[in-house]
This record gives sequence, structure tokens and C-alpha cells, in this order.
Amino acid sequence: MDAVITFDDSQWPLLSVRLSGNVSDTQYAQYLTTLEGYLQRGERFVCIVDVSQCSVHSVAQRYMHAAWIHKNEDRLRELLLGQSSIMTSAHMRLSRSMLNYVKPLPVPNAAVPDMDAALRYVAGRLEGEGCLAQAERIRHRFGLRIRQAG
Repeated sequence: MDAVITFDDSQWPLLSVRLSGNVSDTQYAQYLTTLEGYLQRGERFVCIVDVSQCSVHSVAQRYMHAAWIHKNEDRLRELLLGQSSIMTSAHMRLSRSMLNYVKPLPVPNAAVPDMDAALRYVAGRLEGEGCLAQAERIRHRFGLRIRQAG
């Protein structure tokens, strides 16, 4: 399956990223460069990363990610209010655990099973950080989806 990485910031301060297929090391490096661009905005935000249709990251990608976190640790703490990762496979959860062992993400984060849970998590993070209007806008925008989850 060809790899596809998409970024959607149309609901900013919510950044949604989807990785699918077998992502090459070159594509993964570009993914990290694009993420860094969002940090360079200097604006606080939350992020949903959907890897439910993605192959397990290579060892090289895990080390690239760890180096990226190390390089951007201060800006991540300052600007990324929380991240939820949609993971449905045990293999991807294991890959995440290995990454956390090498270099954990320095912000609140959660592995969740679906988009509804991801949206609830990031809206709660926004609310917890005092960004009430943004949290409410996200809840309103995705309200039907969230209400159907119960």
C-alpha cells in the first residue's frame, strides 16, 4: 500500500495528521519537518495523529522521532497542549512503547481507539489549559460524532 501523510489544520488550534500505508524513512523525515513548521508558528495547539492505517514505524523512524523530540522538547512543552494517537493494532502500540522508551513525548498524550476518543481527549486538553472557546468550538464542530460514541 502506498504511503500517504496528510495534515489538516482547518480547525486550528486542532492539527489532525493521518499516516497510512508503509511510510518510507524519507517520507517520515518530511513528516517531522512539517510538524516542526507548526511549532515555528509559536501558537499553542493540540494534535491528533491517526496511525490506524499505518505500517509499524521502522527502527530508523523511531530514532528520527526521538531525535526530533529532543531537538524540539522546549517548544513542544510550551506549545503542544496535548496529543492523542489513534492506534488500533497491538504492533503499533508496541512501536509507540519502544519510542517512549527511547524518548517520551514531553506533553500529555494518549493512545486511543478511534476519532471520537481522540476528539474528546484534545478538547479536554484545551479546556484544561484554559482555552475554553477553542475546546467548545471543536466540541460543537464534531458534536454529532462525539455524542454518537456513547
